[in-house]
Amino acid sequence: MFLRRLVAFPESQRILVIHMLAYLCVAVEYGVTGIMVATLLRDRFGASTWQTLMATSSVPIMSLMAIFWNEVYRRLHVGAYLLALWTVAVLPLGLIACFASAWPVLICVLIAAFGTGGIQSLYADILRNCYPPAARGRIFSVLKTIEQSVMMVTSFAVGTWLDARHDAYRYYFPITVAVVGVGFLLLHRITREPLFLERPRETSTQPILTSLGGAYRNMLAALRNDPGFRRYETAFGIYGLGWMICYSLLAFLVTDKLGLRYQHIALSTQSVLQFTTLVMLLPAGMLLDRIGPIRLCGWTFLMLIAYPLGLLFATHAGWLAAYTVIYGVGMASVNMCWTMGPVSLAKNPSQAPHYLAIHATLVAVRAVFGQLPAVAFYHWTGRLGPPFVAAAVLFGIGSILMFRLARWREAPVKPAAEPPVEIIAVQSD
Repeated sequence: MFLRRLVAFPESQRILVIHMLAYLCVAVEYGVTGIMVATLLRDRFGASTWQTLMATSSVPIMSLMAIFWNEVYRRLHVGAYLLALWTVAVLPLGLIACFASAWPVLICVLIAAFGTGGIQSLYADILRNCYPPAARGRIFSVLKTIEQSVMMVTSFAVGTWLDARHDAYRYYFPITVAVVGVGFLLLHRITREPLFLERPRETSTQPILTSLGGAYRNMLAALRNDPGFRRYETAFGIYGLGWMICYSLLAFLVTDKLGLRYQHIALSTQSVLQFTTLVMLLPAGMLLDRIGPIRLCGWTFLMLIAYPLGLLFATHAGWLAAYTVIYGVGMASVNMCWTMGPVSLAKNPSQAPHYLAIHATLVAVRAVFGQLPAVAFYHWTGRLGPPFVAAAVLFGIGSILMFRLARWREAPVKPAAEPPVEIIAVQSD
């Protein structure tokens, strides 16, 4: 009954069931890694400030490779692509179980981060081609609800396990590799469905090295030729700079300033965040279908100004959890718009993987210009306040730009002015 209310087509219903199971499996990796990798490195292995920065910034910066993964995706059979992605992005996490010092663990994290952006092209292809547009936001909210639920439970379980047993990472990382592998098999099953097989698809006839070399030129050309998409990425990017500041400094806030244990870190950040996001995802999906991703981003960025300002006054886990609730409410909408914005702005379904790959690639730019200055400032001054204030300002600017984009897109198109009619007087005899 629930699936029939969500999407009327039997083919899409069948795909959605498999898709939900796949999200359930793949989300285990997100719950295990999250901030727990950074705190594990810093507290368990004594990682330095810069090693911690490398861990927290690895996934955002390695998103630079998303545009390259999209070029590979255009050429490989989906099964071969998923196998390559699992080998690069998931398998190295299992190797963490073999090490007990910061550098080998960090290398595994960096290798896995290299492949993180590769899944976005496939996600965009499935969302744009297998589900009807009118229900796409609600469908994605259901998928994200499953993802957030798994992440919430997994992060809390990992934090509790680490408090009880310091070598718990030797067990839960290999388990994660196996579970995510099952999720990839389920995604491959979706790609055998007729709705997916019959989709329009962009292919490349260039040699792969030539195509990879021109990937950034193609990305810049897409941004140059589509002013709406360019303005969306500009607004999202400015907000994203503020998000990167908060994300990179959170590990230092919970360990250096607040001195929290693993379980308290998981409860006051990841578990609270995932629970709040979980509750708000379905309303966010309904709003997305009603007002669209641009206006939803504008209102959400405006609300999220309260989060970095709140972190200024966090003195214990309770306050941190309270501010994380605000963050979770906003992130429900941001998580929806992060994917559905580029997917919906693509001019045709075949461009959706490319647009989402561009969006993921630009995350790396935000990571470099957001995280590095923030952590450097903290390293040299020991102060967290000024970067959090800067993040709040960036959230506000991103909100203003999103509202301006919405007005620009909704403005009526003025008809082209007709050339003046020249009246020629005819003189009669």
